[in-house]
Amino acid sequence: MKKYSSLNSRFVLNTTISAVAGYRARLNSFSLNAYLFLAYIFLISLSLGIYEVIFNLYILRLGFREDFLGLMLSLVSISTGLFAIPSAMFCDRAGRKNTLLLSCLLLLFSFAVLYTTTSPFLLTLFSILYGVSSSLKIVTASTFMVENSTTYERMHLFSMYYLLYTIGIMIGNFAGGTLPQIFTSSLKIDPMGSETYQLSLYASLTAVLISLLPLIFIKNKKPTLSGRPALFSTLVSTLRSETIRKLILVNGLIGMGWGLALPYFNVYLDIVLGASSRQIGFIFSLSQVVMMFTLLFVPILTEWLGKVKVVALVQLSSIPFLMLFTSTSVLTIAAFGYIMRSAIMNMSNPILSSFNMEVVSEDQRATVNSLIWMSCYTCVGLSTYAGGLMMAHNYYSLPFLLTCALYVVATVLYYLFFEKMEKEQKNLDISV
Repeated sequence: MKKYSSLNSRFVLNTTISAVAGYRARLNSFSLNAYLFLAYIFLISLSLGIYEVIFNLYILRLGFREDFLGLMLSLVSISTGLFAIPSAMFCDRAGRKNTLLLSCLLLLFSFAVLYTTTSPFLLTLFSILYGVSSSLKIVTASTFMVENSTTYERMHLFSMYYLLYTIGIMIGNFAGGTLPQIFTSSLKIDPMGSETYQLSLYASLTAVLISLLPLIFIKNKKPTLSGRPALFSTLVSTLRSETIRKLILVNGLIGMGWGLALPYFNVYLDIVLGASSRQIGFIFSLSQVVMMFTLLFVPILTEWLGKVKVVALVQLSSIPFLMLFTSTSVLTIAAFGYIMRSAIMNMSNPILSSFNMEVVSEDQRATVNSLIWMSCYTCVGLSTYAGGLMMAHNYYSLPFLLTCALYVVATVLYYLFFEKMEKEQKNLDISV
C-alpha cells in the first residue's frame, strides 16, 4: 500500500513539475500585448472578486427582495448577450484596444452608480450598462488572445488568462469578506446595515481605475474587417454551419445552468446556512486557490486526452459536489462541495474558449464569438431571473438541482457533437 501511495505521490509531483515547466517555456513566448492584457484582466478581477462576495448581500441589506436582485442580475446577463453582436461590430471597427478601454470606462461608471444609488430604476438601468461593458470585454478577449498568440503558446495563454483571473478573484473574495468587518470595527458602523458593504464596494473601484494603465500601452492592430458590412455578410453564412449551431446550443444550455445557480451561492450561504461575510469571502477565496492548482493541469490534460474529453470529464465530475452543496445543512460540508465544484467545473473554461475559436475560420471568429456569448448570456439572464423567483418563494435548493440536470444534458451533447470532429481535425493536422 505504501509503495502505491509513493508512486501516486511521485506521479503527481512529476506532473506538477511538467505543467509548471511547460508554462515557463510558453510564458517566454508571450507578446508584450499579451502581458499587458493579462495585467488588465488581473486588476479587473480584483474588483469583480469583491463584487462577487458582497454585492448581492448589499442589495438585500438595502431592503430589496431576492426577486428584485434576480431581476438586476438577469438584466446584466441579458444585456451582455444581446449586445454581443453590436460589440463585435464595434470591436472590428474600432480595434481591440479601444474596445477594451471603452469596456473598462463603462464598468467604472456603472459600478460607481450601482454602489451609490438606492433608486430601483437606476439600479436596473446601470445593471444594463454593466452588461454592455461585460459584452465588450468578453467578445474582445478571446479574439484578442488568438490574434496575439501562436499555436505554440495559445492554450497556455488562455489558461494563464483564467489562472490570473482566478488569482484576482481569490484576492478580491478575501478582501470582500474582510473589508466589511474592518470598516465596522474602525468606523463603528452597524454590522447589519448596508454601509459597511457600500464602503467595501467603493474600495474595489480603485482596481478598475488602475486597470486602465496597461490598456493604454497596448499596441492596437489595424482592424482587418470593415465593421458592419463584414459582420452581417458573414452572419447568415455562419448560422448555416451545423458546427456553429451546435456550439450555440451547447453554450446556451451551459448558460441556463450557470444562471440558475452561480449568482446565488453567496445568498444561499448567507440565508440558508447562516454564513457571515467573512466566512463567505474565505470560502470563495479558498475555492479560487484550489482552482489555480487545477488550472495548471489543463494544458497537459488536453494534450493527453483531447479538449472534448477533458471538458466532458470535468463537467460531469463537478455535478456530485454541487448536489453535496445543496444536500447538507453543515457549513463545512457545503463549503467543501462548493470549493470542489468550482475548481473542477472551471477547468473547462479555457478549453471551451480555445476550442470555440479553433473550429472556425479567422474571418468568422468575431461573429462566432459574439453569437456564442449572446446565446450563453441571454440564457444566463433568463435563468438568473427564474432562480431569483424560486429563492423569493423559499425554493432555495431547486435552482441548484436544475443546474445539475442542465449540465448533464449539455455535457452529453457536447461530447456527442464534437468528440469525433476533434479526432478528425487532429488527424488532418498530422497528415499535413
